[in-house]
Amino acid sequence: MAYPLVTIIGLCFNHSRFLVECLDSISRQTYKNVQVILIDDCSKDDSASKIESWIAANSTGWLFIRHRRNLGLCRSLNEALGFANGKYVSIVATDDVLSPDKLESQVSLFESSLETVGVVYSDAFRMDEEGTELSGTHMQRKGGERAAPEGDVHARLWKENFVPAVTALIRRSCYESVGFYDEDLFFEDWDMWLRISKQYDFAFSNIVAAKYRIVSTSMTNVGAARVYDGCCRVCLKHLAGGWLTPEIRQLALARLAFEARRSYAARSPGHRDNLLAAARLTRNWKLGLLYLFSRFGIR
Repeated sequence: MAYPLVTIIGLCFNHSRFLVECLDSISRQTYKNVQVILIDDCSKDDSASKIESWIAANSTGWLFIRHRRNLGLCRSLNEALGFANGKYVSIVATDDVLSPDKLESQVSLFESSLETVGVVYSDAFRMDEEGTELSGTHMQRKGGERAAPEGDVHARLWKENFVPAVTALIRRSCYESVGFYDEDLFFEDWDMWLRISKQYDFAFSNIVAAKYRIVSTSMTNVGAARVYDGCCRVCLKHLAGGWLTPEIRQLALARLAFEARRSYAARSPGHRDNLLAAARLTRNWKLGLLYLFSRFGIR
């Protein structure tokens, strides 16, 4: 098997407690032809100095970018991609942990697949803040015993974002085809999967490739309302783009209506705009009624 270069991008924001475990997992990859780029996005703890100390102690030669102001996830990713030289790209938040054989298994699958495959992904364990494994892997919780989606997964992705981002390995040329991350969004993965899956197939590597950590400050725990607003923004972006087939457009409209209702229930900052846009596009009078309830302060 050929051993193409893989770029690993590690993104840190206030991950001091978990950094060493993540950095160790990167250095212990059985696949060795890697370029590592680490970004600290202006952490308020001692994450940046801890990364510098770890790199110095381990003499890795990894590139470390330390932000003096917070740029956000998507802008940080785009900055890192500007330095990426790998044929494939793996992205990890530095509170998560990679399995030792993640890259070796996924690169092997990529190299034996057609050029139409743009993303290889795998299953992941879940763990708490202390590193204790939680019951059920990501895929078990998403689909039970169902086979992992592969091939043309675009329609499936409109129904659910089933890809655990930390497990994904992305063909670098995908970014040249579909563009970099949308810096108007505060989370990166679903929009990118939708864009890539319009042009490329997805493949599943049957390993548990990572452990992702569920912490009290995670996006889904403290920012659910923002997530709902972001999902509505993604739906509206794709609906306005004019590139959806009639079948996919119906799926996107259904997802917009679902996310608008969730944003209303959470009273997210954008819930009124979400309801109004969804009501107009879907012509659903119930969504319009919810908008009026919200507009005039009726519960």
